[in-house]
Amino acid sequence: MSESTRTAARGAAFWICYAVTVISAGVSVTFSVLAVVDGGLEATDALYAASRSTALVVLALVAPLFRSDDALLAIAAAMTIVQGIDTFVGAVQGDVAKTVGPAVLCLVTIVAATFLARSDRVRGRA
Repeated sequence: MSESTRTAARGAAFWICYAVTVISAGVSVTFSVLAVVDGGLEATDALYAASRSTALVVLALVAPLFRSDDALLAIAAAMTIVQGIDTFVGAVQGDVAKTVGPAVLCLVTIVAATFLARSDRVRGRA
């Protein structure tokens, strides 16, 4: 494989993981804000969820400014955990949409993060 092909693959791994992580964080913050809107300021749990989701989406959005693979992988891991727990909550509630959607995002995030983690950039083989 030529050097330019390897460089392109390493860059693609970062941007694919970034896109999937931002989508996952964006979906999470959207649902938590909708829960706040639905429940008003009395919905304390929704307010806490919105604050944490907002922090994750901001971190995901600024990751490219630093081009830190490790930071992006940490955010992707956090979003995998969030979506995994959301899958469990949806299953417990018996809501198919709240189970399948987060499960798909969880799996896609795992694949994208694995793609980045296994790229030559992260493993030190530039």
